[in-house]
Amino acid sequence: MNFPKVAIIIINWNGWKDTIECLESLYQINYPQYDVILIDNNSEDLSLEKIKKYCEGKIKVESEFFNYNDNNKPISVFELRSSELELTEIQRIDNHVSPNTRLTLIKNDENYGFAEGNNIGIKYVIESLNSDYILLLNNDTVVDKDFLSELLNVAESDDAIGFIGPKVYIYDNQDTLQVAGGSEVDLTHGEVNEIAYHYKDNGKYDYYFEPDFIGGTCILGKRKVIEKIGLLDSEYFMYWEDADWCFRARKNGYKCAYSFKSKIWHKYGASSGTPFKMYYFTRNRIYFMKKNIKSLQFIQFSLFLAAVTLYKSSYQLIRLRDLKMSNAYLKGFINGLKISYNSKNI
Repeated sequence: MNFPKVAIIIINWNGWKDTIECLESLYQINYPQYDVILIDNNSEDLSLEKIKKYCEGKIKVESEFFNYNDNNKPISVFELRSSELELTEIQRIDNHVSPNTRLTLIKNDENYGFAEGNNIGIKYVIESLNSDYILLLNNDTVVDKDFLSELLNVAESDDAIGFIGPKVYIYDNQDTLQVAGGSEVDLTHGEVNEIAYHYKDNGKYDYYFEPDFIGGTCILGKRKVIEKIGLLDSEYFMYWEDADWCFRARKNGYKCAYSFKSKIWHKYGASSGTPFKMYYFTRNRIYFMKKNIKSLQFIQFSLFLAAVTLYKSSYQLIRLRDLKMSNAYLKGFINGLKISYNSKNI
């Protein structure tokens, strides 16, 4: 039986506890052809030390989702620095080592964010690995043993499918969905609607459909599609880059698909609502819209968002006494307009 080869890219930034739980779940999946590439975005904690100890078998992962496996330890770690990736002679994965006993660790010299951090991994995969698919996976997830097989069953069913997403449950509420596959985008107001958001799973979403885009929590892409449409737009840093990627695929004739038999669990919402994240969400919302709607529509949208931003910023300042959050909305709006007109769109 032919098994397409998959490269799984995970970004770690000061989150080693989440990362090793994610890795342990990956190393127990029922799929024979995959490589795990871990990108460390210049963590400032003990992430690298702890992840290596996990690979040595010195840290046992406890989880409600699986039993820890001693049999595949130690895991061979192939270390690289992102600055070395363009060199002709670099350490490569030993393909004689089974997938569940090897890890490629790429260390960045700064925090490049979600978009460029993943791009470093994607470029490495394209240049160095013979992978048919590339999977981006959040480090704060746990995967079902059949999640990858089910994603590929859908991916292989139609050449027009570019990106595929699973059923994503909330980690702390295991039968409640965060999203069924992906999201829909309102191109009038620049708003995102996660399909089945916080919906108790009773089988209602157990059918195939094609969302507007697949979220970056877990997105499987065909390598040939990625080579055609390009990498993630690093201008985003974080938020909206997944929607942008899928929309570029759609403009090139590819579609997104939902694999309802593929299941993962996500530690959703633990750090949402911070000024840092609200800044990027507001900023990138504008940038995304500039790239995907006509000029007149963008002017109308900008006026709408200006009113919304002013209201939210004022509310944060006057009612909640939160100056940082108030400024996050305002700066996000202003800088969103700046990059929309100054950046070279991908």
